[in-house]
Amino acid sequence: MEEFKTELRSILIRSFFLDIAVYLVSAVIIGFTLPIAVGLLCGTLVMLINLYLLNRSVLNSVRRGGHRSNSKMFLWYVMRMAVIVVLIGGARFWCISCMVGACIPFIYPKLIYGSKTLFGKEE
Repeated sequence: MEEFKTELRSILIRSFFLDIAVYLVSAVIIGFTLPIAVGLLCGTLVMLINLYLLNRSVLNSVRRGGHRSNSKMFLWYVMRMAVIVVLIGGARFWCISCMVGACIPFIYPKLIYGSKTLFGKEE
């Protein structure tokens, strides 16, 4: 669990810098807007919650094993998707740019792990 906390902290720091980069790029395109900033921050928070729930799901599945693990894993999947739907639905009610900002952070783990692989940075 300590390794996961370290990994989550690493992702949080990198996500913060990616949020700043995305916000600056969006400022050039559409100007400095509060909905994009709020969407990015909320999306980053929910992305971290999603990664935590994924970790719990995998740990429970490995501990239990067998057929019961499949049904439990499906329940964890439904819970993770429900959290994402609430985020995107809530952001959509504010404005479309907030919804776009909330969706972008879900790409961050792919960028972070892809860059670690490409650049061979070991921690």
